[in-house]
Amino acid sequence: MRAVTYQPQIPVGRVTPGLREAALIEFIGSDPAHGQAIVQAMLEAGFVVREVAQPSGQADALILAHGLTGTTLDAHCGALEAISAQAKRFEERGGTLILLQDTGGRFQPTDHRAWRGGLTGLARTAAREFPKATVRAIDMDIADLGLQGATDRLVEELLSGGTAPCVGLSAQGRLVPADGLAALPGNRPGLIGSQDVILVTGGARGVTADCIIELARRTQARFALLGRSAITPWPDDLAPVTDEKALRSALAARAKANGEKVSPAALNKAARALLSGAEIRSTLGAIEQSGGKALYVPTDVADPAALVDALSRIEAGLGPVTGLVHGAGVLADKLIREKTRDQVEKVFAPKISGLEAILALINPNQLKTIAFFSSVAARYGNAGQADYAMANEILNRMAHWLKAANPDAAITSLGWGPWDGGMVDESLKAKFAEMGVSLIPRMAGANLFADAVLAGDACPVELVIGSEIAHG
Repeated sequence: MRAVTYQPQIPVGRVTPGLREAALIEFIGSDPAHGQAIVQAMLEAGFVVREVAQPSGQADALILAHGLTGTTLDAHCGALEAISAQAKRFEERGGTLILLQDTGGRFQPTDHRAWRGGLTGLARTAAREFPKATVRAIDMDIADLGLQGATDRLVEELLSGGTAPCVGLSAQGRLVPADGLAALPGNRPGLIGSQDVILVTGGARGVTADCIIELARRTQARFALLGRSAITPWPDDLAPVTDEKALRSALAARAKANGEKVSPAALNKAARALLSGAEIRSTLGAIEQSGGKALYVPTDVADPAALVDALSRIEAGLGPVTGLVHGAGVLADKLIREKTRDQVEKVFAPKISGLEAILALINPNQLKTIAFFSSVAARYGNAGQADYAMANEILNRMAHWLKAANPDAAITSLGWGPWDGGMVDESLKAKFAEMGVSLIPRMAGANLFADAVLAGDACPVELVIGSEIAHG
């Protein structure tokens, strides 16, 4: 387990590789004011650069400024699409790729700068997928520095920052992320108790459920679980099974006996709905048996109207929410050159749109504890997971923003490596074994989660757990 912090660092004094000798650098951004200022400053510094609307595929270097303006989705999709357009060039010949973003300042839920931090995750993934290229992410606090000051600092960084993969520039100096071994302090007595109501997204199934069951055992708190699945009742005429293949066979046999024709797709859907319902009921029962209370509300957290209704039910049934565990997430793995906007939207919906909706309805400063389920993909990149890395890096940045706004709060973002369960199926398990990546045992992970949450404000803001994937 490692804690991620942001440390001052003096630049190495070397120009970013590939820029000085580039026959052409293409600059792409959505704000003319930023583009004109940066391109002019780079021309004056001797770089051969031009501003374009789309990459030509022929440039030696790309500088992408989507992260300086725009909404969450547009900023990330725009940068991803620009990289995809030059992916073949990066794959075959290398080159230089620089992503710019602005996430400086103090947190306000309506300030979209807070939600643009995922481009660092994109840069880290691009470095994995394009090993011949030099890839950098540079974060500029424009509100702090002013446009001219930020532009001057950017050009200075291009001339002296070398290959540093991720850098933050502000009036306070030049910061780089670093991680070091971390040990969790002892549990803070009385932080969470039976009177507390913890809102949990994605917590009724999988590894998040294991974590919540362990937290219930230690605290006897009340848990409001949100998930997209309905609790499908188990048919009286079917024996309980947990294997999907066996359940499909039983459903097919029952349909045949009743003279019904059911398509394979319908059988798959029915089996998954039944197993999902059974797992949710099992989670609720385990929380109750551990001494806690549990309420499950089928809700799409990315739907603000549905979330309002869910919170109303939760407050009526359990009481006001005092803590948040945001564990919702989905995968849509594809390489950057194959990634579509629809896939990015699918991944961002539960993690980012869902969190935006929650923070618009619940004041985070009134919560005793906030814990995000992030991923090592955000910290180190992972081929095929650009969207997942971006979404989880936004969670990491959000944790730091929230902590800066409320230093005494218990806030942490847990960057999990692969678990032995959850979204890791047998094929992924075999892939990780080939890479020499060990999986996190479910009970060990659940205990680490509870230790982190109950450490309170002494827990590091950003943790990486099972980071062996970084060396895969």
